[in-house]
Amino acid sequence: MADHWTPTTGAYAVDTTSGRIAEVRKLFEGVAYLVPPGGGAEWAVDLAALRSPTDAETWRAQVWTRPVGSL
Repeated sequence: MADHWTPTTGAYAVDTTSGRIAEVRKLFEGVAYLVPPGGGAEWAVDLAALRSPTDAETWRAQVWTRPVGSL
C-alpha cells in the first residue's frame, strides 16, 4: 500500500537518506528544508525522500524540544 503522507510546515518528518527526524521549516519547489529537533543547521532534501515519523519518533522529537512537564 502506498504512503500518501504529505509533509507540512511545522510537522516532523524523517529524512530517509540519513534516517534523521526533523521539523519541516519550509517547502519550496519539491524540496523540504529541515532542522533537527531543538535547533541546529538546516538542510534540504527532496520531498520524495521524506516519510511520516512513527509515533515513537514523534514522541522522541517532542521530548528533545519540550520543557519538562509540558507533554
